[in-house]
Amino acid sequence: MSDSVDMGDDVLRTERLALHPVSMSDHGALLAHWTGPHVRRHLFDDKTLSALEVTEIIAASQRDFATEGYGLWAIRATYRSDAPARDDATSCDDATFRGGAAFRGDAASRGGAVSRGGAVSRGGAVSLGDAVDAVMPGGALVGVAGLRGHGADVEIVYSLEPDRWGQGLAAEASRAVLAYAFEVLQLRRVTAEIDEANVASAELAERLGMRPNGDPGHYQAERASWHGSRHSIDA
Repeated sequence: MSDSVDMGDDVLRTERLALHPVSMSDHGALLAHWTGPHVRRHLFDDKTLSALEVTEIIAASQRDFATEGYGLWAIRATYRSDAPARDDATSCDDATFRGGAAFRGDAASRGGAVSRGGAVSRGGAVSLGDAVDAVMPGGALVGVAGLRGHGADVEIVYSLEPDRWGQGLAAEASRAVLAYAFEVLQLRRVTAEIDEANVASAELAERLGMRPNGDPGHYQAERASWHGSRHSIDA
């Protein structure tokens, strides 16, 4: 499969997905997504978020994009004129990265400058151009993926609508976020925290080039080693 990710104005585009920074126009869809039982169990320790908390998460992400260059992206399906048909039914993406207060906390700037609006491709791994794409009719939310400050690190988080599990979409979105982290932001390391019982996400983390790091459920990807492994991901 193609490993390219189109980036511009903080929007990420892959073969089948468009990732746009979350905005208040996504509020209703995010509230429904994050309060769904399968998503909240892993992402928020089964807590049901209020509408106000969703508003606060969106506002925090917007601040982080303005100051740090990263935050949360809303994932929606796209049609790409050059995208081949895919059959990813065996992909293990039926879960979420991160338990607890997934999208909270203040992000801190870590490593590298952010290139916006005409980002420069580094190492030939990111394709930047005029992709022919369009969000599919209805624009239904597929899920959320993003980066957040977590102590001294930057952590990747994602969640996916249960009816889109098993299609390789979580891997596709997460790979795009990692590409942005390493190619554009030039971060040295990205971490993930996964519930020990969440076997599918642990397998996905390893397929994305992340490796166990210290405590159970903690994973990380280093920029140098991720560049060497990313092309072998078949998600």
